[in-house]
Amino acid sequence: MSITTVFTTVLVAGAIWQVVSRYFFNAPSTVTGELLRFLLVWTAILGATYAFGSNQHLAITFLKNKFKGKSRLGVRIVNDVFIFAFAILIMIKGGMEVVSITMTQTTPILNIPMGVVYSILPICGVLVVIYKLLLVKEYQEELSTGKEG
Repeated sequence: MSITTVFTTVLVAGAIWQVVSRYFFNAPSTVTGELLRFLLVWTAILGATYAFGSNQHLAITFLKNKFKGKSRLGVRIVNDVFIFAFAILIMIKGGMEVVSITMTQTTPILNIPMGVVYSILPICGVLVVIYKLLLVKEYQEELSTGKEG
């Protein structure tokens, strides 16, 4: 069971609890509301990271589809270089800066450091970098054989 499955299950259960507590008990749960907001962000970013790792992310394919063979592979490599750079500069470097800046701020209801909430950015940035580095061997094989994977 993946972590996003657990988060999604908690999101569904929390949303149901929010509805029940608000409409049946007339006392909405503030803790659940804040927790669900943070879990939704974490789930979305983890899901996007998985999509990048499995090459199922949104892409502008009309340009890539105009090419064949090594040219098409070249477009894929350039795309992955941009993703790699984004992951390092924005997600890891920028994410670490945001985490360190916000570690002294706490969330209003759960009273946890905001840096913990933002820590998903550098974590997923590292995962994206690992995914893209794992593709290097695949690209080398495709370049040497001329076959697309």
